[in-house]
Amino acid sequence: MKLAFYSQYAVGLIAFCLLPFVDLDQLWANIELILLMCAFVLVAQTFYLNALQHGDASFVVPMLGCKMFAVAGLSVLFLSETYSSIVYIGAAGAFASLFFLNDGKLHGSPKSLVYVLLTCVLFAFADIAVVLLLNRGVGGLDLAVFVFIVPTALLMPLSPLIFKSDWQVNKAFSKTLFIYAVVQLAGIIILMVAFKQAQQVTVINIVQSSRGFIAIGMVYLMARFGLSHIEVLSKRQLINRAFGGFLMFASLTMAVMGLQ
Repeated sequence: MKLAFYSQYAVGLIAFCLLPFVDLDQLWANIELILLMCAFVLVAQTFYLNALQHGDASFVVPMLGCKMFAVAGLSVLFLSETYSSIVYIGAAGAFASLFFLNDGKLHGSPKSLVYVLLTCVLFAFADIAVVLLLNRGVGGLDLAVFVFIVPTALLMPLSPLIFKSDWQVNKAFSKTLFIYAVVQLAGIIILMVAFKQAQQVTVINIVQSSRGFIAIGMVYLMARFGLSHIEVLSKRQLINRAFGGFLMFASLTMAVMGLQ
């Protein structure tokens, strides 16, 4: 819980510096939907941190690709979309990929699985809200800044209850939080611009599912450069999860291509 607050405050502080470059009128004109979107993001981020606490990064991150099915389900509810049989074939492939991503042991980390699936559902709701806001004319940079500043403001009153007098922020931790905040904010700005350009949440989610490959590759590279304490993968695990990430990505792509 404290880490969720720390990370939110770090990104919110940097986002606050971008306020002179955003249109605050858009914030007040769409405050209800922005608050709802930020609530989804905030809770989803907390679930995501819990998923990483109970499971390996090379399992949790590829599993975020399941958000695609949550997005599709919400599109059915809000847009009355229908799907062809190829969508269900893609769903079966995504399910099969779980065995490889978790080394064939579905009982390996049930808590992590539950948390990451809840994360997918909440982030899917946030994605739908993002598209609605962009359709209302909110700019990509504006929305990215609001995503971090609004939750930070909402969390501030809870700080005395969560931290009390125990903040524990040393120099090394502050440096790590700063790096995280810069990368996170830059990523969200690029994501919002991508949503703005594509105008389709499903297309962006296809590209996002490639993070499964990236996560596995990053874990491997970090281990090679002396950061093996983050996560240690055997050769068999690396091959299994690489194949699982590919199968997840291919299945999600197939499913989205079948959307009508």
